[in-house]
Amino acid sequence: MTTPILEARDLVVTRGRKSKEIVRVTRFAVDPGEVRVLIGPNGAGKSTLLRALNGLYPAGGELFFEGAAVRTEGDRRRLRRRTAAVFQQPFLLATTVRGNVETALRRRGFDGDAMRDRAAAALELLGISQLAERRRDGLSGGEAQRVSIARALAGDPAIVFLDEPMAALDPPTRRGLVQDLEHIFAARATTVLWVTHDREEALGVADRVTFLADGRVVQEGTRGEVFNRPATEEVADYLGVDVWLEGEVSSGPGDELRFGLPGGAFLSCAEGEPGPAFACVHPEDVTLFRSEPSAETMSARNVLRATVEEVRSRGRLRLVVLRWQGQPLQALITRAAADDLAVAPGDEMFAAVKATAVQVIPRVARDSGAALAPRRTGS
Repeated sequence: MTTPILEARDLVVTRGRKSKEIVRVTRFAVDPGEVRVLIGPNGAGKSTLLRALNGLYPAGGELFFEGAAVRTEGDRRRLRRRTAAVFQQPFLLATTVRGNVETALRRRGFDGDAMRDRAAAALELLGISQLAERRRDGLSGGEAQRVSIARALAGDPAIVFLDEPMAALDPPTRRGLVQDLEHIFAARATTVLWVTHDREEALGVADRVTFLADGRVVQEGTRGEVFNRPATEEVADYLGVDVWLEGEVSSGPGDELRFGLPGGAFLSCAEGEPGPAFACVHPEDVTLFRSEPSAETMSARNVLRATVEEVRSRGRLRLVVLRWQGQPLQALITRAAADDLAVAPGDEMFAAVKATAVQVIPRVARDSGAALAPRRTGS
């Protein structure tokens, strides 16, 4: 069994004179070589958890680094020496780009040729070798953040903490840096704990995702598990599920569930218990046909006759808004496919959805006792 690089047990962070509880996590662990992303709404406790894990915030509970308990100030100093952090705003020294990276290495015990070689390699890794002699004040926001990341990676830390590192960057700069980091972290098997509120950012880089809300872990799993199979209405809504169908789950054939709605039903491979539930369907998992497809031409278990209400442009894609048995449905298809199908409002189409693409989320009651209502209608 792999020993986590970092592990917290019964971690509690409080704040203020009344010791208001901000974060409570039963267990949290980051394994070697994984990019773990903390995601959730503003105020969920993501940055607080990260800073407690890297020793910047005091916390109750137990913390382990590379298998050893972190209890004394000496233990915490060792943790900080072996880790590196990058924050939303680059904190650079008033010197050159090279000087910033070399100073960080010198503080970690490197000098001479080893220091210079590591600094040069880090700048090349982040694509900023040409900026080596440029001073801090001459850098753009994206360049400054690349320097911060180069400085963090130069000393080969055991884990890199990234706290909203892209939040202050414009979208094109952010996309380019995220893509570069995805390749860098994969090639170097870097262990990363990355805080973000951006769904696309998390989807691009994460090996595993932890969703926080109100200082608690709501869901944890691989990127595919969390994004494709959200465990709760809150997670699904935050991750941008646009289609909510309200109905009733009953037993289906084999391992499948039958999801019944007024006027229709379909099958899902999701796990669940009979009772009131929501079904979530991502638009990219819906395929459209002009005529009813035969079983020989496709593998989808659900074929729904639906009416087109609207066609919206999404750059090179088209979002087709449909209505099936009074229920909302959406399909995200290519512009070429939309042209081939000649999709237009008022048309009848056949929407095919695989049973594996239908996520079922039990309806739960809020404190008031009222059932959850879907926040998005898809129309």
